[in-house]
Amino acid sequence: MGHLLVVQGDPVRGTDRHHVEGEGTNPAPPPATVFYAGLGDYAYKGSVSEALSTFVTVAGTPVALVSSRSGLDPGEDAPGGGHAGPSGGTFTPAATTVAPAPLPATLRITDTPLGTGVPNSAAGNALLTVAGVRVLLDGDPVDTCSGVGEPAGSKVTATGQDFVTCSG
Repeated sequence: MGHLLVVQGDPVRGTDRHHVEGEGTNPAPPPATVFYAGLGDYAYKGSVSEALSTFVTVAGTPVALVSSRSGLDPGEDAPGGGHAGPSGGTFTPAATTVAPAPLPATLRITDTPLGTGVPNSAAGNALLTVAGVRVLLDGDPVDTCSGVGEPAGSKVTATGQDFVTCSG
């Protein structure tokens, strides 16, 4: 069975782990709160948007390559967005943090840059290339902006076209 080719604007979805800082409830008050540092999981909702093929298009839309990049959807890293400090989950405190859990409203992600994704080294197909660079395919893994260096936290889905496939 073939795989659809990915084009500009196709969605990238997954989960990233990020370093966070804020406040947590003090287990031995006073004071009521103490500094909190740790890790949290965040939803990555973005799309393929940069470094696309300038040579090959599908219905006028540039094809994505393994050298392409994704970025977060508008508002995702803003207050209230899914990739902002308070929106995380599965928080794990750092060894030096006395608070067992954070107060989510106080959290901020400390990793930078935030939002960029790059195709994982396992992405693409060696048989289909543009100027020697593999074309990105539906379901390929994407290394999104995890602050702890975890690869392939996301995947790209071909939604921009439904008739050009790669088999092999």
